Amino acid sequence: MIRITSFRQILAYLVATAMVVSGVLILTGHLLQSYFETGQLPVQLRLVFGIVLILYGVFRFVSAHFAEKRDQENRSILEDDTWKRSDTTSE
Repeated sequence: MIRITSFRQILAYLVATAMVVSGVLILTGHLLQSYFETGQLPVQLRLVFGIVLILYGVFRFVSAHFAEKRDQENRSILEDDTWKRSDTTSE
């Protein structure tokens, strides 16, 4: 489950989503349509641009998700106060 805890995380998920959507739009031909005329090379170039944008968007989404998990683990380690309740007493 995705938990939003900071503005940075919201921005990371929005950018990842925008990249995946723009990659799909490029692949389907709805984006950058006026720049590419009919021909073999522009279709291949459109495929490469679309696939790269989709893969990079997925990568950003996954990295944002695992960055939040890492931050939670670091917070739990830093907030651990079990060392204060030790049974040994110093005299």
